[in-house]
Amino acid sequence: MKTYWLLGILLLVDMTLLLADDYFPGALSSLGIPVWSLYALLGVLVLVSLVTQNPELEKRFGLYELILLSVYPILVMVLLTFLGRESESGLSVTSPLLWIIWGAVLWMGWRDYKKDKEQDGQATE
Repeated sequence: MKTYWLLGILLLVDMTLLLADDYFPGALSSLGIPVWSLYALLGVLVLVSLVTQNPELEKRFGLYELILLSVYPILVMVLLTFLGRESESGLSVTSPLLWIIWGAVLWMGWRDYKKDKEQDGQATE
């Protein structure tokens, strides 16, 4: 379980740094952090999460994980926009495509959560 939380924290830190580099180009380079290393870390996190996949933890934290991993980047983008910066990649809170994708991800996650709950209810009968 500690691995699960460590992966989640590392993922959030990685996403934050990638978004900060998008809104403040060159900021990470000036700190000595190569951007490619963040993408490499993202790939390693995906691989490790696939290897250490635990269905029980996914059932328990699936909805919370979905909400955290979808709301947190939006909040970071709002904060970076509030600081007066604009995204270099066009990934911003004013992008309609971002909101459509965000809504679709939340809707599909909620639908899967409800379906899993119904299956758990039928399995216990």
